[in-house]
Amino acid sequence: MTYFSKRQQYAIVVLLSFILLFSGYVIYKNYKLKNDFVISTNADDISEEVNNSIEENKKEPSEIKVYVTGLVKNPGVYLMEEGERVIDAINKAGGPLEEADLTNINLAQKVKDEQMIKVPKKGEEAMVSFSDTTAKDKKININTATREELQTLPGIGPVTAERIIEFRESKGPFKKIEDIVNVSRIGPKMFEQIKDKITVD
Repeated sequence: MTYFSKRQQYAIVVLLSFILLFSGYVIYKNYKLKNDFVISTNADDISEEVNNSIEENKKEPSEIKVYVTGLVKNPGVYLMEEGERVIDAINKAGGPLEEADLTNINLAQKVKDEQMIKVPKKGEEAMVSFSDTTAKDKKININTATREELQTLPGIGPVTAERIIEFRESKGPFKKIEDIVNVSRIGPKMFEQIKDKITVD
């Protein structure tokens, strides 16, 4: 049997301790590198998602076409961006003429594709309407529609829209679409234009 002196035993203990410490350091180093790689990969993924989100937000707004007519300096079809207002369209058409009346036009209303904006002279009724292709799939409920919604009907301006609202508030809801001819300034000719675009349900 081999016997070790106390000095040899002490040296062996120190050597084993060093080996254990070194092994632990190597294991810790590898673990840390692995975690750092995972964190780095996750950070890259997050960074990429953020960049993609920023790029999507940078996309240019959709362009739409609006027809501006009536008493403006340069009537015509103008290219607009989603979110722009009626006043922006009028300004693109050179602005209103001196005899124009903007009182009954909702200048803050957002423009839509294929919209027509007619600037009237004093005493005439303004018109802000949409093409049939824009509204063909949705009928306007004349018992619940707002003033702006009523103005999307052909020939209906702010004054007539207000009269429709006043009529239903004073007389009660329309029972059938034909009842709308009882509203002042809406005759058989105008009814023919809007009958397929309105409902009472």
